[in-house]
Amino acid sequence: MQEMNGTCDQCLCTSQFTYSALNCFENHNTCQLFQTFPLSYHLEKTRNTRLYFPQQVFPNLSQCMSNLNSLLNQLKMANMTIINVPNPRDAIIDDHGYLVTIEQFTNQLTRFDPTTLNTISRLSLPNIPQGVEKDVVTYFNGSYYIGGNSDPITVIDSENLTVISNITTSSSGIRGLIFLQNGQTMIVASCATSSLIFLNRTSISPITYTYSFSQLTSFVCPHAVWRVNDTFFYVTSYYLKLLYSFTATNTNAQWNENFLFNVSNGNELGGAARVTIDNLNRFWFAYETDTIWIYDQVGTQLSNLTIPNSAIFDIRIMNNYLMYLIVAKTNQVIRLDPNIQC
Repeated sequence: MQEMNGTCDQCLCTSQFTYSALNCFENHNTCQLFQTFPLSYHLEKTRNTRLYFPQQVFPNLSQCMSNLNSLLNQLKMANMTIINVPNPRDAIIDDHGYLVTIEQFTNQLTRFDPTTLNTISRLSLPNIPQGVEKDVVTYFNGSYYIGGNSDPITVIDSENLTVISNITTSSSGIRGLIFLQNGQTMIVASCATSSLIFLNRTSISPITYTYSFSQLTSFVCPHAVWRVNDTFFYVTSYYLKLLYSFTATNTNAQWNENFLFNVSNGNELGGAARVTIDNLNRFWFAYETDTIWIYDQVGTQLSNLTIPNSAIFDIRIMNNYLMYLIVAKTNQVIRLDPNIQC
């Protein structure tokens, strides 16, 4: 950091090509000039002080690995940990820090140490016959929510691993599940009926949801659901490999559906099983094939990442691009650690 005397304009002129940031103290005609700054920062508001970024490069954690080619090269050389799990579906991180997945046909909820992938616990879901699919698990407010080909959605307390609720959706073929408004609304994607089911929470203890309404989608088999905020979310069409957005309207019983772009890559294999959005708003799509395809927000195909003999179903991107991959068809959970420090 360098200090200089001068007006804000004089400081800006000096810093334009050499310095990344400057503080200007208008009352004293002095400035602080910075050649570099951290990606993570804290701002304090002071009267008659201005903060400038002359080169239009702004500090932000989301700049971590903005160079996609560099990121992919590091992921290809990443430390890889692999464990065998029968037909895993979905990767979530709970409040205990565990990596959690559901086994599709054995109906086991399994929790892993996030570093070693050693099994912490393995719970058999009660009253569910073997072979009845459980295809999705998500986590909200201390509980796991598990859905599948038929009702109910089973809710399990993450502390004592007991079933605390069974939720009827009046639907089937559940493939995605999100919460809005701090859990007041649950949205379920039904592949079997090509619709979104909206449920309203009527009780917190015990957890109770009731059917509110359903909305048919213009596309078949809504599958992955990615929440952005309480008024906007994304949904994939599994078979058509398309991405749609849904935006809230003034009415509680209808959302605006909007087609965004095609994510098929000309590949007839697999389907748009899951989508994950990173800090730079890059869309990472998993197709139950060996290759993850990456797009920007307007549908431009940016690049891809291939893990041979994998058939990736879900992707969980953590800080510094540590990744967990759920490999359902080859019965594996993979941890990729590229050792990136942002």
